[in-house]
Amino acid sequence: MNTKILLITLVVLFITVRCSDFVEEENKSNIPADEFYTKKDGYENLVNSTYSSLREVYNMPWVFEAGTDIYVMGRGDAQPEPLFEYKLLTPTEINVLSFYTSCYKAIQRCNTAIYYSERTEQSDILPIRVAEVKFLRAYYYFLLVQQFGGVAIVTERFEEPVLEFKRNTAEEVYAFIISEMDQALTVLEPATSQAFGRVTAKVVQHYLAKVHLTRGYEPFAAGDDFTRAAAYADVAIGGKSLSISFKDLFWPGKEKNDEVLFSIQYDKTSIAVSQRDGSNQNAFFGPYMGGEGAARGYPYRMYTLAPSMHLFNLFLSKDELNNTTTYDSRFYETFMLEIYDRYYDYYDRNSSLNTLSVWYFYAPPWVDEATWRAADPARRSKATVVKFENWEATTNSQDRATPPVKKFDDPTSLFIGNTDGNSTRDIYLARLGETYLIAAEAYFKAGNPSLAAQRINEVRRRAALPGQEAKMMISEADVTIDFILDERARELVGEYHRWMDLKRTGKLVERVQAYNTQVKAKYFARGVNPFTGADGELKILRPIPQQALDLNQAEVPQNPGY
Repeated sequence: MNTKILLITLVVLFITVRCSDFVEEENKSNIPADEFYTKKDGYENLVNSTYSSLREVYNMPWVFEAGTDIYVMGRGDAQPEPLFEYKLLTPTEINVLSFYTSCYKAIQRCNTAIYYSERTEQSDILPIRVAEVKFLRAYYYFLLVQQFGGVAIVTERFEEPVLEFKRNTAEEVYAFIISEMDQALTVLEPATSQAFGRVTAKVVQHYLAKVHLTRGYEPFAAGDDFTRAAAYADVAIGGKSLSISFKDLFWPGKEKNDEVLFSIQYDKTSIAVSQRDGSNQNAFFGPYMGGEGAARGYPYRMYTLAPSMHLFNLFLSKDELNNTTTYDSRFYETFMLEIYDRYYDYYDRNSSLNTLSVWYFYAPPWVDEATWRAADPARRSKATVVKFENWEATTNSQDRATPPVKKFDDPTSLFIGNTDGNSTRDIYLARLGETYLIAAEAYFKAGNPSLAAQRINEVRRRAALPGQEAKMMISEADVTIDFILDERARELVGEYHRWMDLKRTGKLVERVQAYNTQVKAKYFARGVNPFTGADGELKILRPIPQQALDLNQAEVPQNPGY
């Protein structure tokens, strides 16, 4: 396959990456690789670099979130229109190329670590480290096969450019992923003392569930994929309930908790440049706040992945009086609905918020502006109120026109006007709330809506406002793929899942057409399907990057639609 792009960047020998304690690789002595990685400490650094590769893969969220039902384009200049709207998506799209090459660079680091595992000093921990690396390599392939379909399975360590790669089928890639994860699980299941952030048996079980679930929708699915997905998810859950409030789950500084199975870790003590070497997740998912963040204590945001009106509406219910309301705490803990004179006072002075003046208020549909102001005129009279019907951003929106997503706020980050990583909060990749939803989807697809409802209700029980748990519960008759997608939207805003959720379930075109107001108005309302390519096929998969095709001397077909 066109995995040719990795040819020039494949050999990763001295990667000095600043990361948290266990994912930091350094070779300060410049010792040759054959000598450095054959020593215990050097090999440990090499393994750690396979974790740190996750930072580059998740550096930009476009391929994970753009062009879906729950995000629209805001005002930012940096947003890639082809990924939001599909019509202009071509094999030269730079963000697709970046994601593709980042995954293969990460795979080559894994290949290098596996190569040196047979040449380094032996120890009791070595088999565990190899299992971690095998899982990570399979994980990177899982990202690739969901986005591109069949890709080249490359397991060798390269010391010089390779000019030809055969493209494996998607069926072969899934088989490889499952085989590698199964091998990793065999080793990791007995290992009970893994440090937080390393791959554990529960991490592998969570992803084996997700891989089987995803393959279950494919024409080459195994007959037991959905039942196996449900079983793996339940083992990963291990009977554990969701006991941490949604607020605390995302409260800054509480990222290391019992519900987080796997995350990309950051740490201030190992960040060399605080404006550049951290996470940039806090820069997306909301409006540009203005240029006074350093003085007024609010984060820099790009105004690119703006929540759609459909996303806001997903949190709303009808009460007995038929007035719109919500019983879902995630509505309040996902979006910052009241902004104070200093935005970060929400975190720094949370116990005394009722004494602070309100600068902006995003009024839910059940709140009357005049009544709200009159309830506390001293604090609210000067507030700018944004009515619910105006919450969805456009490419012409003013500053702060849409509610910010606050889940990823970092009050300790510096205000800088670019997308360099300035946050040291971890990025969640797998957490127990999603494991429950994977189980629910798998049970539903396996023909057991009753157990699917039970798994969904555990997520909704935790999400319910105090005293409103009963109103949040559903029955098996409520369970559909659309309901599951709605619940995943409510639970997982901004967590790098949405495009793959829609693609997996076959709902991508349908949901974009129904709920993405920008794409609907620009294309569908005018009788144009933006997913349709020049060959008449739909652009469901991403295009194989043209640069990869040009470098590969093997005959490699492009994906349909391009």
